[in-house]
Amino acid sequence: MNLPPNLAFLKKFTQDPREIYRSATWLQSDFDEPQWHYNFGYIQPLHIDWGVKLSDGSMLTDDKNKVLLESFKYYLIGATRDSHSNETTSKKMQAKRFAIACCVIDYLLINCARYKIHKFQLGELTSGNLKEILETISQSPYTHESVHNWTSELKKFCLGLLDSTCVEQIQETISLNPQILDITDEQRDDDTLGIEEALIPKVRACLLLRGYYYKTRHGNQPNSALISRDIYKSCIWGNTTLKPVNLILTYNENSCLFEREYLRAQVRKDNEKLLGESGYASYKHAVYSLGILHEVGYPAPPIKALVEAEQFKPKLSKLGRFQTLPSEVAFTSIRNAIEFHFKHGQSLVDAMCSIAEECQRLKVSPAGLSSKRVRQLIGPDLVKLGVTRLSLGIPDEDHDYSTPHKGSKSDYFRDLRANRGLYELVCVYVGGIQIVVGILMARRMSELTALMPDTCLDTTESWLIFLNAKSTRYALGKRLTEARPIDPIAVQMIKNLRHMQTELKRIGFIKSYKRLFSSPNMRGAAKLTQSSFNRNLDIFCDYFETPLNKQGQRLYIRQHQLRRFFAMLFFYCSGFNNLDTLRWMLGHTDPSHVWHYISETIDGAIVRTASAQYLGERLKSGDYCEYEDLATLVKDHYGTDDVEVIDSDAIEDYILDLITDGWLEVEPEFFTDVHGESYKIVAKLTKPRSA
Repeated sequence: MNLPPNLAFLKKFTQDPREIYRSATWLQSDFDEPQWHYNFGYIQPLHIDWGVKLSDGSMLTDDKNKVLLESFKYYLIGATRDSHSNETTSKKMQAKRFAIACCVIDYLLINCARYKIHKFQLGELTSGNLKEILETISQSPYTHESVHNWTSELKKFCLGLLDSTCVEQIQETISLNPQILDITDEQRDDDTLGIEEALIPKVRACLLLRGYYYKTRHGNQPNSALISRDIYKSCIWGNTTLKPVNLILTYNENSCLFEREYLRAQVRKDNEKLLGESGYASYKHAVYSLGILHEVGYPAPPIKALVEAEQFKPKLSKLGRFQTLPSEVAFTSIRNAIEFHFKHGQSLVDAMCSIAEECQRLKVSPAGLSSKRVRQLIGPDLVKLGVTRLSLGIPDEDHDYSTPHKGSKSDYFRDLRANRGLYELVCVYVGGIQIVVGILMARRMSELTALMPDTCLDTTESWLIFLNAKSTRYALGKRLTEARPIDPIAVQMIKNLRHMQTELKRIGFIKSYKRLFSSPNMRGAAKLTQSSFNRNLDIFCDYFETPLNKQGQRLYIRQHQLRRFFAMLFFYCSGFNNLDTLRWMLGHTDPSHVWHYISETIDGAIVRTASAQYLGERLKSGDYCEYEDLATLVKDHYGTDDVEVIDSDAIEDYILDLITDGWLEVEPEFFTDVHGESYKIVAKLTKPRSA
């Protein structure tokens, strides 16, 4: 139907659904092609191959399976859209929905024989089948385990290689690569693969013989994508995606596997053995999206089955409760970061620029400078501080190359705290700035990592400019630019990082500004590393030796903890009176999210005190129409008809006693109206109480 221009927006309502779901902005191939190329804003497009084998031996792309193949294709396109079949969500959200839908397809392909989809397509899937899919996926927070059973399949694959490889070849490979025999304590501690330790060197040799290893900064690591390609031949997603490789399969050639001094203390309180609420909601949406097939007239699960699956809720992991960062650790870290800035910040920035200028003059990378020349360039203050070389990750001139270039773990962290490496000190400095900005601004990590040095401050240098990470809904995927007031000390630190990059850009060391918290490449390459946010925090924590827990694990700070620490401090100082201000500062749309932050970080005693203070102030102000019963109770207790004559502290103490003794419950009640989500503080008398 041809519509006039002023009614063009109605076109989608007159189109055949089969046409609507045959294309997508991310799909770069024709719908009917056996291999799809897709791109969600990547540098290079990726692909999925529909030519996989089904349980009956036929290929999904065979003519006999055309309906099943097209069902999967229609489903995959439809699952990335919103409830109105529009592509209004961000590319990131579409990519997430795409990956989840691919996992659902993989699960169906892996269980092809069980569900007989090669015979009946998807029309015979029952309510029980759909619930089983959701139940299985909920058993782990990681789909490479719940859907693809990765650890078990990897173990099976490795033992299969061992059985099929010539013993003489294995021994020869081990002889030529003796590092294969080394198994560190960290590898033993982290091992979940379950292969007998005596067999690990042989398994490594088999993987090396088949070309499965590649070199990383962690050492030689199996390529999980190559291994997956050989394991998951009946999958469209699991056969190409990267998966975590157990550390015990990694070995090194004169490099070092450690990055932190100690094991990292858990950031969350729960053990995350099950899928969480948010993750489950995404998979439930994906399974419910199978209903799209009804629109295009293809075999689909019955509507009743889809509705029952949508209402199904298995046991899930509790909402991710982040470990509260101890206030002593937070305040000490802020103090250390600010002191480090004043003592060494300018010297470190100047040294970075001097190194870069020398490299540009000689046309060499920083790693090409001798330690003697480095000491000449950085200035007497840093030499006096203890700096002897560019980086602890670069071998010195007199290094014994039969030993790891970073030395032993104990030597490395001793030298770190002795200020031997310039680049390590720069990372400590950047990590300290991240902590100060992170606590004072309470931004999400993705908001901080996206900051650019030339645009993150306004012209008055009193506001931080950032892209709100949770503002893309109904905005065609665009993140909204927002501003929040920033403390002068944080501004001073940011300006120092900006000055460093401005000079590096002027010198020609970098061609354009990099992300604000970029840090030097620890192996001495002529570039800044932009993906080092958590590494900077880890080096800061090891340098200043943040405390260990009872298990001997270090408290390595993460931005989400700093954000919640801000919320805790704000509530501690302001109570219920400024929740809307806190919501604005955190960048939350819904006040219930703010309360979630508070309730999981604030001690119950603080919440009770804040509740008593809030209600006391409301009663004293005379504005207590919503708390008439409580006002009557207070009046009766003090024998007066006028609350205003009662001392404020006395009212608050009495209300606090009621709360503590369980007679009064105070909490925010959230509701949604035409203006969005709002709240009011509700006080409930749990029992009648005489004065």
